[in-house]
Amino acid sequence: MYLLDKATKVDEEVNTLRSYLIKDGQIQYTTSTFDKWNKSRVAMNGTLMTNGRITFDDQMLNCLNFRDFQEHQTQLITKGFTTVTVAPLVKYEKQIEAEFKRSKHALASSTLDFVIGLTLPINLLRTSVLRLCQNLRIPFLRIQIQSFNEIRKLPWTHLSQTLLTYPIVLIPVMEPSSMKLENVLTKEWETHCATFQIHTATSLQPLESWTKPLLQKVGLYPRKGTLLNGSDADYLLFHEENKNNHHFIEQKVAWEDQNVYHKKEPVIVVMKGEIVKSNDTISLRPGFGRLVEVVRPGRFLSLSEASDTDQLFQQSSGS
Repeated sequence: MYLLDKATKVDEEVNTLRSYLIKDGQIQYTTSTFDKWNKSRVAMNGTLMTNGRITFDDQMLNCLNFRDFQEHQTQLITKGFTTVTVAPLVKYEKQIEAEFKRSKHALASSTLDFVIGLTLPINLLRTSVLRLCQNLRIPFLRIQIQSFNEIRKLPWTHLSQTLLTYPIVLIPVMEPSSMKLENVLTKEWETHCATFQIHTATSLQPLESWTKPLLQKVGLYPRKGTLLNGSDADYLLFHEENKNNHHFIEQKVAWEDQNVYHKKEPVIVVMKGEIVKSNDTISLRPGFGRLVEVVRPGRFLSLSEASDTDQLFQQSSGS
């Protein structure tokens, strides 16, 4: 157990001084100050801190050997990613369980924590497939789409009813012949999802850091992507570039000023309380990473996100 004392926590709109008590790889307690703590204390003066990044990686499962696998993880950790999501392609329903187990086995030696989704052709989007994915606790599915007809002939009512108990996020992967058609298909998909109140999201971009709303939808928040009581102690540390610029603390700042720390390479990367990157040194730990089991997608979906869904629903109903 140790205390990170008075780190400057970088958020989207504010910077705050926070202290974090960490035990067994999780954050046990957060506060602005913890002066009475008389055990292990790490002074964080002059250090900026953000939560570990989560990304989708479509190449993680394609490494040819263990060396390539380790080098690929090194690149991810260097960029500040502490959790990776994958979504292997499955073409037939009978392959789903085997592919899930294969992916889990392939990532068993990972240093990074991981989440397993699937990529499916739209013709596989049926209630039996959803139930199987729910039983396997698969929190998101990438759905390959090529035409309007594919979207419109889906059994939307039955899909919606099936997703009530475990609302898997359905993410479109458009494969049309033009960008214009892709945009129209995306709007059609979003309209149907809004009408039937099914969680969806924009297409996942490889190696792009996931936003808080997406983490909430998939069900990783607040375990991942934030630093709250009960969160995994995944965090990134940066040297404060302008130590005399104290007006940042406890004040709102422009997004342009903050954005650098959401893309910048961190000096130190910590996963579940353990350092895996320090300056240019990467310490890989095969088997340290674990499958993140999502209890229920959307459990902590924000009110603003719910309002957006309601607004889409109202727009689609009025059209």
